[in-house]
Amino acid sequence: MPQIDSRYLPLDGKPFTVGMGLRALDIKHWLEIDETYLEDIELKKSLYKQHLHQVFASTPAGLAGSIETLELIREHLDQMFPELETKTVHQDLHPLQSASLLVQEDLCVMSRIDGKWKLAAASVCFPSRWDLTEKIGASLREIHEPVPHYEERIGQATDIMFDKFEVERPVWRINWTILDNPDLFQPRSIHRELDPELSLEEFAQKIYFRIERQTLRVLPQSKDVLFTIRTYVDSLSAIAKRYPEFQTNLAQTLAAASLQTREYKGWPSIWDKLMAWSQTSR
Repeated sequence: MPQIDSRYLPLDGKPFTVGMGLRALDIKHWLEIDETYLEDIELKKSLYKQHLHQVFASTPAGLAGSIETLELIREHLDQMFPELETKTVHQDLHPLQSASLLVQEDLCVMSRIDGKWKLAAASVCFPSRWDLTEKIGASLREIHEPVPHYEERIGQATDIMFDKFEVERPVWRINWTILDNPDLFQPRSIHRELDPELSLEEFAQKIYFRIERQTLRVLPQSKDVLFTIRTYVDSLSAIAKRYPEFQTNLAQTLAAASLQTREYKGWPSIWDKLMAWSQTSR
């Protein structure tokens, strides 16, 4: 798996919080291609064959945005990645599904329907323990209803922000979690049994920091919002070796995580050892 770039390590030692954290996106760097490109595309194809209804869903409201997404992705790849080995467009597939097989990102089309931003079409092959079948057609607040503190802290602000997004001003943000399983496809919690006798270093080799580099841009024609999600996974141990400050920052951030957040993230079974490792000076 590719290493997590230091630009995408969201921890600076500040307390854990729920926030948007939006930054301006240089459209030249909209999509990311790396050495696992072909491997990820093949994994997507396999997931479509084995778990189609879990990884792809669409509504009629999302068709225009899906067609536009396919066109924009093809244009971007032609301009920025002309050397790609494959750019096959599958004409027999839904346009968003075809678009998803060109990139490593997951793709979600948000449409404004009945005064609310709703998930109108999505290809999510690499979910982080959430089920697309439960989210398609849902509004922003319905999608995030299980997330602790979302409603009181950023629910209304997120709705307002979506209304204010502009075609010329795409943005990006980082979301992160810690999991005991490195698989990209995780529609639900799949916990591994860890040996309680593991040393702290061995534990850190088997626990993974998972980040999502998310971009949001308004589609010029449909005015839908395209939400892309590029997922990176690396072990705590590997990241700490590359970035010594990571361990201390993680300890300080986790210390402020609420009990509701810990439970939502699935951390209780690893919490004690996770805190012990993060607080161990290197």
